[in-house]
Amino acid sequence: MRYVALILLFFTFLAPAGLCAEEPELINRPVNISGMTGLIITTSPYTLPPRTVEIGAAVLSENSLIPQYTSTSYPLTISLGLGSNKELALKTQYVYRNEDPDIMSRGIDDTELSFKWNVLPQPENRNRPGLAVIVTGIFPTGDREAGTNSVNHWGCRAGLSLGSEILWEDHVIALYADGQVALQDVSDETSRDSFTLLNAGFLVPISKYRNLQMLVEFNRRSGKDLVNIDDGDYNSFTYGLRLVNERFNLTLGTQFIHKTAEGYNNSSRVLGMLSV
Repeated sequence: MRYVALILLFFTFLAPAGLCAEEPELINRPVNISGMTGLIITTSPYTLPPRTVEIGAAVLSENSLIPQYTSTSYPLTISLGLGSNKELALKTQYVYRNEDPDIMSRGIDDTELSFKWNVLPQPENRNRPGLAVIVTGIFPTGDREAGTNSVNHWGCRAGLSLGSEILWEDHVIALYADGQVALQDVSDETSRDSFTLLNAGFLVPISKYRNLQMLVEFNRRSGKDLVNIDDGDYNSFTYGLRLVNERFNLTLGTQFIHKTAEGYNNSSRVLGMLSV
C-alpha cells in the first residue's frame, strides 16, 4: 500500500504541473535527502539562490531477507541559500526498524548541519564543471536507548562535489559527483569509525518543458569498521523520476543495494521525496 500511495501521489501532482509548467532556465535544482541541492543522494556543486528557503520531506524504506529486517527512515530537511554561492542545510530524521521480526526500534536519529560553498562555478555557456566544498557536522541527538543514533559524541564529513550541466540545441544533461570522508567519535575507542562516501549520477529532462526528469545514480560507502543492521559498506544503483515546477519538487526512486559485509545479502530500497 505504501508503494501504491507514492505512485498515486506522483500522478496527482503530474497533472497540474503539466498545465502550468514554465520552462526553467536550464534545470530545476531541488535538494536531496541531505538537504543539499543535487539528485536523490548525490550532491551537486550548485547552490540555492540567495535568501531562498526550501523544506524537504522524504521516506526511505529498505527490505532485507538476510538478515531479515525492514528499516524505514523519514528525513526532514530545511535548506537556505546564502550569498556568494553558499548553501546551508539542517537535517533530522525519524527511524523505524523491525528485525527478525520480533525486535523493533524507533526514535529520532542524529542531527546534521551541512555547509556547501561553490568555489568554482560552472562558466555560463561552457561545459567546464563547477566545484564545491562540502562540510557536515553531526550532533548526537539520536535515541541511544532505542539504538537509532549514529554517533555517541560527534561526527563530521568533508569533501568535494563536481558537476556540469551540458546544453546542446534543445537537450540538456546534468552530470554530478561527490566524494566525502566521514569521521565519528574519534576520541572514543569503542565507537570510533571512519569511512568514505562516493556518489555519481546524471539527470536528463524527458518532457517538453523539462519538468519531468529521469535520474540515475551510483552510490558507494567503503571502509566502515562498525557494522549495524543497515549501516555497513555497500555499492548501490539508484534510478528514479523527478517532477518539478516553481512551487514543488517530487522525486520517486528505487535503489538496489549490494552489501559487502559478511553475513549481509543484497537488499532494495524505495525512496520518495517532496520539497517546496
